[in-house]
Formats: sequence, structure tokens, C-alpha cells
Amino acid sequence: MKHIINYVLLFGTGLLLLACGDKANFLDSVTPATGARVRFYHLAPDLAGVDVYVNDQKFSGVNTIPPAVAVPLSYTNSFPAQDYAILTPGTVKVKIVVPASTTASTDATIATTDLTTQADTYYSVFLYGTAPTYSTLTLTDNLTPADPTKAYIRFLNFVSGDDANATYDLLVNGSPVVMGVAPLKGAATFVAIPSIGYNATAVTVQVRPTSTTTVTASTTLQPYAGRSYTFIARGVVGGTGTKAVSINGIGNANTINR
Repeated sequence: MKHIINYVLLFGTGLLLLACGDKANFLDSVTPATGARVRFYHLAPDLAGVDVYVNDQKFSGVNTIPPAVAVPLSYTNSFPAQDYAILTPGTVKVKIVVPASTTASTDATIATTDLTTQADTYYSVFLYGTAPTYSTLTLTDNLTPADPTKAYIRFLNFVSGDDANATYDLLVNGSPVVMGVAPLKGAATFVAIPSIGYNATAVTVQVRPTSTTTVTASTTLQPYAGRSYTFIARGVVGGTGTKAVSINGIGNANTINR
């Protein structure tokens, strides 16, 4: 079955239509794109950049305007960088490829998966692992708040290393929100937390090993009402530099790295 990949770019454009002296609203003339929403994340700390293919067509980076060359998706980043791309619902073949470079003469496929989607549903696909084994995890993102006065948060653990049993807790303003998350685990479900007013002081978000008081990584967040946020522990136990254990915070339209 052939699936057609649709990409949506929102451009700041003004349009004024005049007919018989009446003004037509531009927004009323635009039909929102429909389909499945998908976002891809690169969380493999020993890979500088990867390309995402859907049904053997390059998917990530294709919005670059020629003659510029689309760069690979780099570690800790997502494609699209904001919001979600749109796919025709159904099952597609996804493969993650390390592109040819000055040190590798050919492309190398490091992970593949079948992605099955439904219309008007949101999905996150995470690449994780270290050489020689890389894998993907797909989660369905329920971004509809049960209580629109609350903010929502979830926590995923993609930390690699020798300790396969290490678990982590996520704290917001010093209080545990999600506890005991094992490596390569997490929940698709978002947990409600108190929201703050617009431009209010951000709250602290911390990751620490379970049953300890040692903070491994921290960042801040402005949890606005009705918004959903995913926090990801990633890196390598004992790693340094970009491989150190740290945290990503992803919102609907922003990414926070620490």
C-alpha cells in the first residue's frame, strides 16, 4: 500500500479578499491538514547525526530549501523541531540511517520498525541505544488535558550504561512526580501537576537515582495550564561531555536541554 507523506509548514502570510464590498477571513478559507501526527527523537549518544526514512523516502530534513543541503537529525533533537509531521494513517516502514561521511563511504541502517498510525492521533518515535545495538520506542501521545487548569508531565529513561537496573525519579519543585523508572522504560500517560501563570517564575525539574538525594541533572519549566511536557533522562552512566547523563524537556513548541 502506498503511503503519501504530507508535510505542513505554517507561514506568516496575510491575505485580503474583497468581493462585493465584503471582507473574507483568510483563516476561514484554510482547511486544517488531517492525518496521523508523528515526531522523531534522536537519543543515541554515540551517534552524531541520523536520517529518518519512511517507506524508503527520506523524511527528516526535507523541508530545507534548495540548494541548501538538509543536515542529519543530531543527538538530543527531534524532527520536526516543533510540533508534529503528518503521515497518511496506516502502517509504514521506518528506518534510521547514519548517512555516509568522511569516515564512512556508505549509508548504514541502524534500526528499523513498522509504524502503525491512526488519523488525528499523535505519536513519538524515540531512537536509543549505543553501538552495536540501537532500537526504537513508539508512544502514543495523549495531549488532551483531563483538567485544563493543570499542566501535564511524563518521564522516560533512556540512560545507557553498565547498570541495567538503575532507576530514576523525576522531581518538580523538589517533590517526586514520577518514581522508579527503569532504563528504557517510561509511561505514555501524562501526570497532572500544578500550572503557573504566564511569565511566572519557572519551577525546577530534577532527575535523581531512586532512593538517593543526589541530583543527576536539572532544568526549569514553566508549566502552563493545558500543556503537556515530556522529560527524558539520556546519556551514558559515567559519560562525560555530550554523553553525560542529562535531561531533555520537550513541550509542544519548545525544547529545554540541560
